[in-house]
Amino acid sequence: MDGSLVLIFHTHLPYVLRHGKWPHGSDWLCEAAAECYIPILNECRELMEEGIVPNITISLSPVVAEQLADSEFAGIFNDYLDEKIASSIDDRAYFAERRQERHYVPMADFWCQWYRDRQRDFNERYGADLCGAFRRLMEDGAIALQTCGATHGYFPLLGHDRNIDAQIGVAMASHTHRFGAAPRGIWMPECAYRPGGYWQSPVPTDHAQEGMRQGVEQLIAAHGLEYTVVDSHLTRGGKPLGVYAGRFDAVQRMAQEGAILPLDDSRSVYDVYRVASAAEPDAGMMAVFTRDAETTLRVWSGVFGYPGDPDYLEFHKKHHNSGHRYWRVTDSQIDLALKTIYRPEKTAARVAVQAEHFVSIVERALADFRQATGREGVVTAPFDTELFGHWWFEGPRFLGEVLRRFARGSSVRVRTAPDELDARDPGLVIQIPEGSWGEGGGHAVWLNDETAWTWPMIYEVEDRLSALLAVPAGLPEEDRILRQMARELLLLEASDWQFLITTASAAEYARQRLVGHYNNAMRLAGYVDALRRGETLSAGSVEDLAALESDNRLFPNLSLEHFMAHSVSSAGRSERLNV
Repeated sequence: MDGSLVLIFHTHLPYVLRHGKWPHGSDWLCEAAAECYIPILNECRELMEEGIVPNITISLSPVVAEQLADSEFAGIFNDYLDEKIASSIDDRAYFAERRQERHYVPMADFWCQWYRDRQRDFNERYGADLCGAFRRLMEDGAIALQTCGATHGYFPLLGHDRNIDAQIGVAMASHTHRFGAAPRGIWMPECAYRPGGYWQSPVPTDHAQEGMRQGVEQLIAAHGLEYTVVDSHLTRGGKPLGVYAGRFDAVQRMAQEGAILPLDDSRSVYDVYRVASAAEPDAGMMAVFTRDAETTLRVWSGVFGYPGDPDYLEFHKKHHNSGHRYWRVTDSQIDLALKTIYRPEKTAARVAVQAEHFVSIVERALADFRQATGREGVVTAPFDTELFGHWWFEGPRFLGEVLRRFARGSSVRVRTAPDELDARDPGLVIQIPEGSWGEGGGHAVWLNDETAWTWPMIYEVEDRLSALLAVPAGLPEEDRILRQMARELLLLEASDWQFLITTASAAEYARQRLVGHYNNAMRLAGYVDALRRGETLSAGSVEDLAALESDNRLFPNLSLEHFMAHSVSSAGRSERLNV
């Protein structure tokens, strides 16, 4: 064997249930469930029936899992599918009445059947329980599941280490509750990392912590998590620190013999490392898998990659009556008006050719690495799950064909991230710089002139909740209010809002959500202050609390312990209970 392929699918959407429907709201979640989650589950199940273990790693953000498990989701999703089926029937009648558009009738029938099939999958195959479907795949040994920040809070810019710790702690508790086992790995939201050292607020504020901060890897390791994923520019910009621990004898020998490549070598992304903080190099460490940009570009790029194939479904052009898509890419550079009709039957051959091509690229990369170093490497290929099915309709079939080809006989094995970590137990320790997988490699997508105003609001609520928690709760109502305030803070911290503002994809919706969660949190803080002054909450305040608990009811078992000050030992273990 020349090495391993680690496929990681990061599954995340903001909390949208009971916060609008279309164009921004629950339809986002329903689209992802119909076009991505169910098709990927189907591919994994079909592979297992063929005797092929998918061995992919699926990163499920807790906020997505909470929404899929919400008691209202099944009804909302079935309503959505009913609407899609009905609109395809209406489209059929519309096209049939127009002679020049009758050639679209078969595609209207295609969409009608496609959504009926997804509805049958959801209700019959998966028992209207997608979290349960992912859990069963994990328990069957088909996939690995890992977690993320609770609401995808952007770790490097949160105002205090305790708030990063809360994002991780709540995530761990939610994941364990939903999937029956603690995760071993975590997807850092936006792959954003900050090393330990001196930190001060990037915007003017009286609320964020200024001073020495722990590295993100220490906070992650404190919860017993073992690995994460970073972008290639962080690894390539890293600084080697040497070999970790005497027990890694084989690694030490390779280092002495010059077998370990320097980090400025482009092939170094095919190694797995441990990350340590410069400030506390002996504190908690985590392993990092590095995204191989050259390989993954073939998959995610609509211009240079497979999704731009002329025969594939065009994402951006939708029918004015229904939103269904009837056109193929045709040419990624031409005007949408010039797109021609999609022919589903023509895509299978293209998927097969491109799956074969992708397999050959991975095999060649690892063969070259083995020849240069004398050892096996790992190609880490992380993607947003929404690419497979939503942005790229043929993506789930491509995934299945890739896995079939590797299973038929290859110099490369497919492994989950935990299995690969167990097999290679990385011993080379590095420090990596601050950064993310966002445009430019830094924080600019989440911190810029359009979003700078959001961070003082986040810092203010972080501090306000911390101050309230520093005083022991007196009345039971205080604990109830503080728990909801903590939920509002988590929702306020979501990195989605800055992303949607910066990209102008749903800027006004994001602004409304940010301001709404800020106002909710500050209003709840006022209720606690009133109770501590000996006042009785008005009927309106009690109704307001109940409404917030209903609308924003994620993490029903949330513990306020996650938001309190903590300490981390040098061994990297949390000293707080109920993690």
